[in-house]
Amino acid sequence: MQQVLKKSAETFSMVSNKLFTLKNKIALACYFVLCDYCLMAKKLRIAEIAPLWIPVPPRTYGGIELMLAELTDELVRRGHEITLFASGESLTTAKLVPVTDKAIWLERNIRNPHASIIRLTKMVFDRLYDFDLIHNHFNFFPFPISLRLDCPSFLTTVHRPVDKHYAETMKAYSKIKFCAISENHKQSMVEQNVPVAGVIPNGIDISRYEYNENPDDYVLYLGRLNKEKGILTALEVAKSAGVKLVVAGSVVGGEETLFFLQEVQPHLNEEGVKFVGQAAFAEKIDLLKRAKALLFPIERREPFGLVMIEAMACGTPVIAFPNGSVPEIVENGKNGFIVNTKEEMIRAISQLASLDRRACRKAVEDRFTVRHMVDRYEELFLKII
Repeated sequence: MQQVLKKSAETFSMVSNKLFTLKNKIALACYFVLCDYCLMAKKLRIAEIAPLWIPVPPRTYGGIELMLAELTDELVRRGHEITLFASGESLTTAKLVPVTDKAIWLERNIRNPHASIIRLTKMVFDRLYDFDLIHNHFNFFPFPISLRLDCPSFLTTVHRPVDKHYAETMKAYSKIKFCAISENHKQSMVEQNVPVAGVIPNGIDISRYEYNENPDDYVLYLGRLNKEKGILTALEVAKSAGVKLVVAGSVVGGEETLFFLQEVQPHLNEEGVKFVGQAAFAEKIDLLKRAKALLFPIERREPFGLVMIEAMACGTPVIAFPNGSVPEIVENGKNGFIVNTKEEMIRAISQLASLDRRACRKAVEDRFTVRHMVDRYEELFLKII
């Protein structure tokens, strides 16, 4: 409601000077409030465009797809008419438009993966009049849809780090509004002169994450097994700290596979390391809730890092490097530790007993639920339509 009143006041101030009587001004102000309130209450027709790499929700790895599944289902629960463009084996309460039979990364021997992306563009084109809003989560691939003069409002939630080439492409499409997923993420775009319409942190359905007061004696690494996510640092830290490390994660693409085979795999048979590979959702929750800490030695400017709030929802503190969004999620000394070096990460493991696991859970309950996320998206939809 505050957003509605603010918007109404701005609109009213632009035109009220042309009116002479207080009575007319009051009437006009009431009119704008009523119009905007009706817009807020309106149930929107929204096209949600998912990445085609993996299903929605993901079977194992996939923070974007998990967030999108939660967002889509909650929007449906709130009465909006949602159409999800995704791979055919996706599961949703929205109307599903299957772009492919299988997700691209699950399709063996696929020769032309980007052909399906071009087909996706055509499928959205053919249905433009069905929507009040296009909400894109698939990087820059659907951007050309916005070039149609009759394209409805177009919002892209940016889930990836933004480099120079991505930024230049974003600025070339003036009709598209961009949403960041953390304040640091927003700053990374502003630094490259990309306009940002809003900042909406990701949220999870906390009821699906079992809280555990009494963890087992291991720390967990959960994520992509590549250099920038910090798997080698996690292995080194756990070994130096003399603590068992459980490693769960996936490898995507040739470059990551080569890195995994040459740099990571030789350490996975070492004493004190347990490698479980890709973890389905139930197994992931079990690993998270039983860990005494999640190691998050991120080496890139992380836009959000969904696994951090997943861990905290289970009561598991996070030990992380201070890159990207980390200081916005981890409160040092309360629900985890923010460290700058491997040596500090090793010391932090020995200090885990000083943390209250209930504070980890409460941090998610207070700031990072699906309700928080979808409330903010509904306000942003109102702002840009």
